[in-house]
Amino acid sequence: MRLLLDRKLSRPACLSTAHASRRCRPCKQFRRGLVRAQQQPGTPQSAETGRGSGHAVESLNSEQLTTALADRDRPIVIDFSANWCGPCLLLAQELEKVAKQLGDKVRLIKIDTDENPQLSSDLQIQGLPTMVFVGTDKSKPALRTEGLLPAETIISIIQNEL
Repeated sequence: MRLLLDRKLSRPACLSTAHASRRCRPCKQFRRGLVRAQQQPGTPQSAETGRGSGHAVESLNSEQLTTALADRDRPIVIDFSANWCGPCLLLAQELEKVAKQLGDKVRLIKIDTDENPQLSSDLQIQGLPTMVFVGTDKSKPALRTEGLLPAETIISIIQNEL
């Protein structure tokens, strides 16, 4: 049985799909939790799917993103993700919580890396999900994170760093 220890999460990450689907108890628990989160009625979904609580997360392409960044009047959180990525689906739910808590104080944007491969390559997006936090001050550099973050951490970054 080959396992790779993920240092950040302290749980085994499987190298074999057969192992992940049958024998690895931590992976089964993670997969069941993900499926439950997707199937529960009333679970917030991101706006681009057409289900859920509203238009909290905008799905844009590279041209629209360029316009949004040039005309920003509030902090922007850009989520680079893919539909097949499990942590990306969980992050979409966390971003819905952020949208409910902060409302119009922040603009949340989703970029699908499969639909915008050139943008992903230009920005060197290598891990999913990747979030880029852009403040209103154009002289301040953007902040970049990779991986799943809870809503509280995202809100803290927006309020304290941007």
